[in-house]
Amino acid sequence: MRIAHVADSHVGFSAYRRSDPETGMNQREVDIYQAFERLVDSVISRRPDVVLHSGDLFDSVRPSNRALSVVLEQILRLSEADIPVVLIAGNHSTPRLKETGSVFRLFEHIDGVHAFYTPGMHRLELGDLTVTAFPHQDKASMVEALQSWKRGRARYEVGMLHAGIQGLTRYSMGEANELNLPSSLLNLDADYIALGHFHDREQITENAWYCGSLERLSFAEAGQDKGYMLVDLERGRKEFVKLPTRPMYSLGPFQAKGKEAAVLQDELVSALGSVPIEGSIIRLVVDEVPAALYRSLDLNALRAMADKAVHLDLKLEIVQGTDAVQWRSTAIGSMDQEFQSYLSQVPVEGMDKEELRRRGLEYLEKEEEE
Repeated sequence: MRIAHVADSHVGFSAYRRSDPETGMNQREVDIYQAFERLVDSVISRRPDVVLHSGDLFDSVRPSNRALSVVLEQILRLSEADIPVVLIAGNHSTPRLKETGSVFRLFEHIDGVHAFYTPGMHRLELGDLTVTAFPHQDKASMVEALQSWKRGRARYEVGMLHAGIQGLTRYSMGEANELNLPSSLLNLDADYIALGHFHDREQITENAWYCGSLERLSFAEAGQDKGYMLVDLERGRKEFVKLPTRPMYSLGPFQAKGKEAAVLQDELVSALGSVPIEGSIIRLVVDEVPAALYRSLDLNALRAMADKAVHLDLKLEIVQGTDAVQWRSTAIGSMDQEFQSYLSQVPVEGMDKEELRRRGLEYLEKEEEE
């Protein structure tokens, strides 16, 4: 019995202003679509007995028609390949208002696809395997559901849930509507617990794993491999299947204090030259930059050097006077980057998220012109 453990695909996510030259769509949005397609290609080639997606299939409660179309097309490919799929709602896909409804209802009539998005504990029998699903829900009901879980009679028992780990900030994404649980609740009598929410691959207890996301969604994930877990329950083997992603680099932090502008400039130019620039997402972090030194740096030269990057973020810690410190992002369109980053982390109800993003960027662009 082999399972493919997937999570945090965040289909519909978009960021930065770079457009895909072939489609005209936001480049990062296209990257996420392609990551999901590569996942399905890999799963079909390896033919596990079931795919478990542990939450945040979409990036928002109300994904765009384009995001829905991409996911439906790929889920249908798995259905046609006779590979069952189990989906649970994560915090990004769970509306805070019951009246909003769930996009997961779209999957209920696809053969072999089982979607769980209401509170409580849900059991699914698939031959020798019992899958116990815990969709995103309020903490009280999640704790009650986990405490009531008892192993059944099936040969294999697997649980799946979407949550961070209470008291360990590393496993919290700092998002609105997220759920954090004590790790003691994961000491369950199961062969494997498929976790979602934390975007890096990591083992939490003897049998509980995060598989990570399919793409890098923030600079906190620079350097992380992305993919999914392939778990052989019979042999007790776990394999991480790495998938291609867009390169992302976070360079630094570099220390500016006590340096001349020319010296610091050379360091930053050298750092940029140390990584492949074309098609990459890059951040340069510089600490303790005196205001006078900041004004002497040739930031436009750095931007020109990274012209073929998907995005360059120059993040400088500006020191004003003796002790006042502020962070300044000098990336072109840094305000719209912050807006899009915030929007990607919060569920949006009552309005299409892509439309809200478009209107917000139009407003910010108008303000910049004025």
